[in-house]
Amino acid sequence: MDITIAAEARAPARQSSSTFRFDADAPQPPGRPDAGASERPPLRAANLLRMLTLRGAAALLLIAAAAAAAPPLWNYLQSYQSTDDAQIDGHIDPVSSRIEGTVVRVDVEDDDRVRQGQRLVQIDPRDYEVAVDRARARLELAAAQAASARQDYRSKLANVGEAEAENFRAQRDAHRYAVLLDDQVVAPEQYDQFAAAARVDAARVDSAREAAESALKMIAAREADVHAAAAALDQALLNLSYTTIHAPANGIVGKRGVQLGSRIQPGQTLMFVTETDDIWVTANFKETQLARMRPGQRATIHVDTFGRNYQGVVRNMPGASGDRFSLLPPENATGNYVKVVQRLPVRIVFLPGQDPGHALHPGMSVEPTVWLR
Repeated sequence: MDITIAAEARAPARQSSSTFRFDADAPQPPGRPDAGASERPPLRAANLLRMLTLRGAAALLLIAAAAAAAPPLWNYLQSYQSTDDAQIDGHIDPVSSRIEGTVVRVDVEDDDRVRQGQRLVQIDPRDYEVAVDRARARLELAAAQAASARQDYRSKLANVGEAEAENFRAQRDAHRYAVLLDDQVVAPEQYDQFAAAARVDAARVDSAREAAESALKMIAAREADVHAAAAALDQALLNLSYTTIHAPANGIVGKRGVQLGSRIQPGQTLMFVTETDDIWVTANFKETQLARMRPGQRATIHVDTFGRNYQGVVRNMPGASGDRFSLLPPENATGNYVKVVQRLPVRIVFLPGQDPGHALHPGMSVEPTVWLR
C-alpha cells in the first residue's frame, strides 16, 4: 500500500521533467485529447494515393505487355494443329499356307524379329517331291509323243512327194495316149487303162496330202500336251516350294498359332508379321482442324512411350471420315439428327533415319502437331 502511494506521488514529477517526450502511438488516458490525431489523416491519404498510383502503373505496364505479346501469341496459336487421338500404324501381314500338309518344323516364336525371306515354317515336302517326279515323267512322255508326231509328219510329207511323182508320170502317160488315140495309133481300151491310172494317182496325191495335214495337226496336239505337262511340272515345283514358308517382310512375329505336327489347309493363317520398316501415324483430326492442312506440311510427333519428339511430314489427306468405314455407318436421313463434329484420319510419315533400332511399333499412342506455316 505504501509503495503504490509513493509511485503515484512521483508520477507528476517525471511528467514535468525536461526529458519528457510525447509518444503519439502510446495509449492516452480516457478523456485526454490525442495530440497527433490531426497529423494521421494526411499521412494515410498520401500513402494510399502512392500505393494506388504504383498499382495503376503496374496494371498499365501489364496491359501494355499483354497487348504487345498478343499478336505473336495469336499467330503462334494459329500456326499449328494438334490432337491426342492418334497412334502409330503399320502393315500387319498374315502368314498363311498355300498348300495342304503336315508341319514338321517351326523356327520362330512370338515377338521374334525376322528378316524378309527367313524360313518360318516347314511343311513335309515328300508328297510334293513325288508329284514333281510324276510331272517330270509326264513331260518326258509328252515330249516323246511330240517328237514321234513330227517324225510321222515328215514321213507323210515324203509320201506326198512320192504320190505327186507317180501322179506326174501317170498324167503324162495319159496325155500321150490321148494324143495317140486322136491319131488312131492305139486302141481306146489301152487309153482308158492309162487314163484310169492317172485318176488313181491323182487321188493318191490328195490322200497323201490329207494324211500329212492330219499328221501336222497331231504335232500341234502333241505340242499342246507338252505345254500342259510343262505347266503341270511348274505347278508341282511351285507346290514343292510352298512347303517352306518364308517371312514376307522385315518385322516381328505375333500371334503364332501353328504347332509341330499340325495338319494345315490352304489359306489357313499360321501367324502374323508386323512390319517394322514401314510405319506411319494415323492422326484423327477434327474436321474443323483441316481447313489449312495440306500434304507436305511439317509435323512434330510426340511419342508417349519414350517421351521424345520425332519429325514427320503429312503424306495424305483423308478420303472420308472414320464413321464412313464402320460396319454400320450412321444414317442421318432417318430418325433424329444430332450434329457431331467428325474426325478424319490424316496419314503422317516419319522422316527416315530416326528409328534405326525399330523401337516404334503400331499401336503406340502419339500426339502429332502439324505446322501450318
